[in-house]
Amino acid sequence: MIPDFKNAKATVSAFRNALDNATPEDATSRVCINHLHPNHQYRGVLPFYELLGPTALADTVWSPLKIAMPIMQRRMDILFCGYHDITFNNSIWVIEMGKILGDFTSHWLNIPATGKTVYLPYTSLYKIENSLISETVEFLDIFSVITQAGLNPFINNQTGAHILSPGPKTNDGIVTSTTDQAETKKTYDLTIRMLTELAESYTSSTNHLARHWHSDMNWFGPTGIGTSFGFSGYQRGHTGPFEKKLDMVEIHDWELAVAEGHFSAVMWWPCLTMRNIDNYMGVPANNALTEMRVVDLYRREGDKLAENWIFIDMLHFLKMQGINLLSKIGE
Repeated sequence: MIPDFKNAKATVSAFRNALDNATPEDATSRVCINHLHPNHQYRGVLPFYELLGPTALADTVWSPLKIAMPIMQRRMDILFCGYHDITFNNSIWVIEMGKILGDFTSHWLNIPATGKTVYLPYTSLYKIENSLISETVEFLDIFSVITQAGLNPFINNQTGAHILSPGPKTNDGIVTSTTDQAETKKTYDLTIRMLTELAESYTSSTNHLARHWHSDMNWFGPTGIGTSFGFSGYQRGHTGPFEKKLDMVEIHDWELAVAEGHFSAVMWWPCLTMRNIDNYMGVPANNALTEMRVVDLYRREGDKLAENWIFIDMLHFLKMQGINLLSKIGE
């Protein structure tokens, strides 16, 4: 393993382990101060958005979650590291994905406690500088917790399955051994080639899928869209409704692209700007110009992509259409 990658992963592991074991408030704040750059920049989902400094992150995101779920376990499925655009001397990023299991006993973000175990899917992208985390982009699927609490008004309109998405089929998502740089480049090139073609046509035709994906592909979408399996399932459960019901206005360039071995990740802020023209997700059609902020993680198998985990700030997407779901819970 490239030494910088090993050290970068160790930096993230030290922060994550300390954070998971800290009690709320002062202890959590001290962990963030010790492991994050003093000018740490955080970008998260609604209602967190952008936060500056370790204390703001501790007080806004992690302490309230720990109070609501005093017993928590992190189940990490994917961990890898790389240079942005796999270019030496670019920034180093550590990519992590998994679920947080919590005993949901106190209200969180206006979501009433269920008194039951809930799972919170997450992906965290950490920028490493001088053995500190200087920037974090983090997508927490809060919409999933709302759904588990029985308060998702759009669940019957979800076109894919609502499931607890598994980790990689190959059980090798936590990359700790030395990676072949040729394999990393192969993964990166395939990912970018697929995304570039998709952006040019904005359609996932069977021909497009066959060029880039295995026929038994897994597409693990966010709450609100759901999971689909295989070409026909993917077109039926995601791309068909997505392409029909949303009017594309603009496709944006990615901000971050990282690969290591057989895994890659791409982040857009935002990815797409569009209008809901046909009751997408069960939301009435409207003229609002809205956006999707996205993180995609991929696993390559051979010459094609096999699995894709997608995180989208769906609450932000809904809010831009006039639906602030967190403030409307219970109505």
